[in-house]
Formats: sequence, C-alpha cells, structure tokens
Amino acid sequence: MKLYDWKKWPNFFQVIYNRLPDQEMTLAISRPDIKIYSSPVKHLIPTIGLRVDFVPEEKSAAYSCDTEPCPEVVRLAEATDVLIHEATGASVGHSSSAQAAQVAREAGAHSLVLIHYAASKAAETLESAKGIFNGPIILAEDAMRLDF
Repeated sequence: MKLYDWKKWPNFFQVIYNRLPDQEMTLAISRPDIKIYSSPVKHLIPTIGLRVDFVPEEKSAAYSCDTEPCPEVVRLAEATDVLIHEATGASVGHSSSAQAAQVAREAGAHSLVLIHYAASKAAETLESAKGIFNGPIILAEDAMRLDF
C-alpha cells in the first residue's frame, strides 16, 4: 500500500493490518452473527480468499480475490450460496470466467458472481461461464449489493 501513498488520500477509511496464518480456513473473525475465514490462494504475490458465513441466516459467500484456479478456492467455496470470483483471463495468478465457473461447479456453489473482468468483453465473459456452470451467473458492477 505504500506504493500508492494511501495514507495521504483525503477521507480514506482507517486501515488496520492483521497477520493471518498461511493455512486454509483460518478463522479470522468470529462473532455470534458472522464468521469470516481466510485461505491462501495462488496469485503473483501472497493473497488470500475469504469465506463469510452469515450465522443466523444460514447463508454463506466466498470471495476468491485474484487467483488462478486452485483447490484452496474450491474448498473455501464449498456449498456456498454465492462464489464471487475474478475473471481477468487465464494467466499466471488469474482466472478466466470459464475457470471461475469450473471452480463454482466443483465447489457446489449455488450462484456465481464474476468480478475483475474486461467490461468491453462482458457478453463473452458471461457466455464462456454459462457453458460450464448451471447456476445463476451475474456480472458484478460497481457499487453492486448482494443481499443475504
């Protein structure tokens, strides 16, 4: 974050860093209404994916962050209501929408939200995923809200 000199950004929210172990399904936050787990994923730099369990609602979401397909994301997203997965394109540290759809299918996720994709290729991104994952697929938009 030092690279971006974010501490000088006006009205920027407070950032507090916490070290998390490099282990799958590390419980990062535990409260009566929510549990958040982290797992390492495969990117160019150390990166984690997150799983959020909404306890009273018995709902869950997983977020891949930037990653290439890996078993860690499949396990993180196992039986979630929604998998939020990046779809930059198949390359080192990233996934295509088809790869994201494959991860969602393997995880048994109910729905898939694709993020971090080229807006100019939105239709192609969606079509590529539809051939692999049978559940609902949504292309994320800025300021989009998911209700649980």
